Amino acid sequence: MNDTERSLVAGYLSRVLARPDLPLRALRHLTHWLNERSEVLSLPVPKPLAKVIGHLYGGGFNVAEFERAYRTHEAQVLQELQAAAKATPPPEPLTRNIQMLVRELGLPPASADIVALIAYYARFDQVEYLCDCVGEVITPFSRTIAAMTGQPARVVEPLIGPDGDLIVSGLLKLDEDGDEISGFNGRFQIPPRVNNCLDREFADFAEMRKAFLGTPLKAAIRADDYDHVETDRDLIAGVLRGAAREGAAGVNILLYGQPGSGKTELCKVTAEAAGLTLYGAGEDAGTQAEQDRSARLADLVFSLRLLAGSKNAAVLFDEMEDVASQLIGRGGSKLYLNRVLERSPVPVLWTSNNIHEIDPAVLRRMTLAIELRLPPARQRERILRRLSDRHGVSLSEQELEGLARKIDATPAIMENALKAARYAGQGAGAVERAASGVVRAVSGAGARGVSSDVDFDPKLASADCDLVAFTEQVAAGQRRNFSIVLSGPPGTGKSAYARYLASRLGMDIIQKRGSDLLGAFVGESEKRIAEAFEEARDAGAMLVFDEAESFLLDRRDAVRSWEVTQVNEMLTWMEQHPLPVCFTTNLFERFDTASLRRFTFHITLTYLDKAALAHAFRVFFGWSEPPEGGLAFDNLTPGDFAQVYSRADMLGAKGDKAQVVEMLGQVSRTKPGAGAGLGFVR
Repeated sequence: MNDTERSLVAGYLSRVLARPDLPLRALRHLTHWLNERSEVLSLPVPKPLAKVIGHLYGGGFNVAEFERAYRTHEAQVLQELQAAAKATPPPEPLTRNIQMLVRELGLPPASADIVALIAYYARFDQVEYLCDCVGEVITPFSRTIAAMTGQPARVVEPLIGPDGDLIVSGLLKLDEDGDEISGFNGRFQIPPRVNNCLDREFADFAEMRKAFLGTPLKAAIRADDYDHVETDRDLIAGVLRGAAREGAAGVNILLYGQPGSGKTELCKVTAEAAGLTLYGAGEDAGTQAEQDRSARLADLVFSLRLLAGSKNAAVLFDEMEDVASQLIGRGGSKLYLNRVLERSPVPVLWTSNNIHEIDPAVLRRMTLAIELRLPPARQRERILRRLSDRHGVSLSEQELEGLARKIDATPAIMENALKAARYAGQGAGAVERAASGVVRAVSGAGARGVSSDVDFDPKLASADCDLVAFTEQVAAGQRRNFSIVLSGPPGTGKSAYARYLASRLGMDIIQKRGSDLLGAFVGESEKRIAEAFEEARDAGAMLVFDEAESFLLDRRDAVRSWEVTQVNEMLTWMEQHPLPVCFTTNLFERFDTASLRRFTFHITLTYLDKAALAHAFRVFFGWSEPPEGGLAFDNLTPGDFAQVYSRADMLGAKGDKAQVVEMLGQVSRTKPGAGAGLGFVR
């Protein structure tokens, strides 16, 4: 027991015992507590009084004798307690910091006494025991605190209520699950960010404020890493800049999207672009323990209180969904919500991985709500290039392009994959495997980027028009709001040509399959279709729908209403979309016939002719002349050659012309409508 703790206990106990309205039962309880700790506290109880206190829960207690003894020695007890309270000053710099903080935040003077009591409770065992003892005989909490601080209950109650100044300022956090049995610490706590700084020496409040706010957040990447969302990026920066210039209150910007999509870094980038200093709130603030929701909220509102009046600051709060329900589910919810969202003195940037967990009442109060999607392939390549340089993983331009097209992963996943490759001392293969594994763990499916197995080669394409000439005509024109259907057997190069067309238009490609769009519930497919068009529009990319027959089935054959509304949704979006839309299909005969007039172009790709077959042998196997029987096929595609090349490579038969031709014949014979003699011809 040190002198400071003894002094604090003596001061609080003398204040409680001096109350004229304290019932006799409470007097006996408190003097019994003091008597049991008289040696520890060096505060002996007069022997006549100690003799009649007896065991608190034992029999034979005489109320009249206790009252006479207490009244006889009351003045002596109080005098000794008060003398002990004055013998040692309160703990510093703790007490001084609390007083300075209360004063600078503009809180009522009584706030300092309340916060100090809770701070002492957390630091001194005997203060904790005394508080709990007083709480047993004086209830509720507001009256307990009033008795110990000497403040009127009418002053204490509004300060510590759910909408009181101490809670709203973030200087205290209120545990909604706490009760009187769990003691002060189960009901009121000083948030970690505040508590961790109260015992430090500060020259002035400016130094204290700097310590409370922590180190400003800095972006680890550049603004041009977000060129794929350039419009939104610049809009966020503009809103932040304007809000700071006008000193606007209640500016809230929500960025949402899947984990690792770069929401937090975009907040940092846009804050820097707006010339604002960005501070984090709701984080661990130096504590090793995980903060609960109420602590995160208290941390946010305390940071906002400190930044009131600042013209060049903003606050970042990650994972909003974690506390969104707390915002309106706690006591005094509407008032508290209004103060946090509508009266925030500086802009608040919120991020969320799942806005479905956020109450609409919160979402309605957002100034901006922007979804951050996966970057398209071209942007992923730029990010990979920069990250590979940063982490010292050597990747060729070809490897960078291939990884960007194969891995539709977030920047965070790509960075972790590069770290794994660096640790393993490996290259592109390790990056792809690491990234695909994490994507599969997160989404339940592997990374599904645009296939890069077969690039578009005009000499490998057989179509009902000159694809190169058509592409150049379209690229030379000014219109970009067109639609095109590419039909033909599997493997004829429809997707490869779509990529080629997009590259000639100077656009990235966003590719969707039937499985990406078809939902299990009514209305879900329509929602996904709308989201696909919005994603392509926001990214300025060409939208490609593979397996288009899955969602453009002939409406005359529809047996369910959603089969019709699904087609209608697709056609409506297609007509109003300002950028190219491409549909690929292996089953054009199943297309909705009434929708065909909505398409600007229809191109049919078919099987390789003899010249294309000869070229395929040169491209895939390096043979200047086709092998014997190699030109006898009339139903092969570039995809078939890619498949046979892979098979021959595994079997070590790439140089065996007869075996390669036989493999091609096997592929040919398995196709619908193939004749028995089709394939290998001697």
